[in-house]
Amino acid sequence: MVTVGDVTGDGVADLIYRAPDATLQLRKGIANASGSGVDLNSLASGANSAGGQDITYGSSGWSRASIPHIIGTPDVTGDSVPDIWTVRADGSVRLYTGKTDVLTGAGTEIITARSYWKTRIAIG
Repeated sequence: MVTVGDVTGDGVADLIYRAPDATLQLRKGIANASGSGVDLNSLASGANSAGGQDITYGSSGWSRASIPHIIGTPDVTGDSVPDIWTVRADGSVRLYTGKTDVLTGAGTEIITARSYWKTRIAIG
């Protein structure tokens, strides 16, 4: 799991996770009966989510070998969409600006390759 937050901008929490096929997947949440939060069942499986299936959010290159550390954070960039921080295999730290539908690009390098990032067990 990378993050849970309102990615789509509909006021309901969504889930982003790293899939075994080295993609990031977006699972859209459904509001609970009272409208005060997310129906947790909608985040339990793609079939229960809004739209009935997960959506490819990051298309490729998200393997643990390429990106050993990944963490979603609340909005860093001021656009109300959660963002993603990574440590790549070379030790560089990148920020990926969250999007409401599909994550594109290679992120912004915040810290150039540093060997000490490779030995960390987590970020965040």
